[in-house]
Amino acid sequence: MTSKIRNISKYTFNKQMALPLTFKTIKNRENFIISKCNEEAVRFIENSSFWQNIRKINSIPAAIIFGPKGSGKTHLSHIFKERNRCEYLSSLSSFNLDEIEEGKKFIIDDFIPGEKYPSKLVMHFLNRVTYQDGSVLFLSNLSPSKMDWKLDDLNSRIRSLICSEIKLPDDVLLYSFMVKYLNDKKLFIDDKQLIYILERINRNFDSIIKVIDKLDIYSLETKKKISYKIIKSILGEI
Repeated sequence: MTSKIRNISKYTFNKQMALPLTFKTIKNRENFIISKCNEEAVRFIENSSFWQNIRKINSIPAAIIFGPKGSGKTHLSHIFKERNRCEYLSSLSSFNLDEIEEGKKFIIDDFIPGEKYPSKLVMHFLNRVTYQDGSVLFLSNLSPSKMDWKLDDLNSRIRSLICSEIKLPDDVLLYSFMVKYLNDKKLFIDDKQLIYILERINRNFDSIIKVIDKLDIYSLETKKKISYKIIKSILGEI
């Protein structure tokens, strides 16, 4: 689900930008900006006592972060990966369960019922990880309550997971992310152009990245200043 920002005022942003925003530095990754929409999830993955002693807290050594595409789940999982040696999987369909060793941690991306995650295999995977005292961070676009695994036991186990929702980025976070990404690219657009873009794109990080990347390519190839005409053309492409 996506939505567009409307009637953004630069004066509102200037006022809101006084709010505390935190940048998480991740090795070999861009900084992660923390705002109200994701701060709970950040605290959760940084809760080392939970991940080190998870069986004392929850009988199932797993948790789930869910939210819409482009909300930053994958980026956030890299913070977790840097803190914990994990194997990153985007499917279990061809995964060998014998590879689950004692204490092994996993990040499971795009976790929804379907071909990539057959219900019986997910059940066996959870059982094996539990037996080996490992742990799993699941990432999904769906909340556990909206998943139907066609197995009552598995539905119950998935819905009992500790979970944290990342909501769509708020206006301040999108504005901050766009300013930072423009700075990283050493690309200049004025504040009115920035707000013009934000008023017309979907409310997620992916949309911002696509627009700025295209503007960057245009700038590098033509050596010309970014105009509203170019911005409008690029917005029309995506």
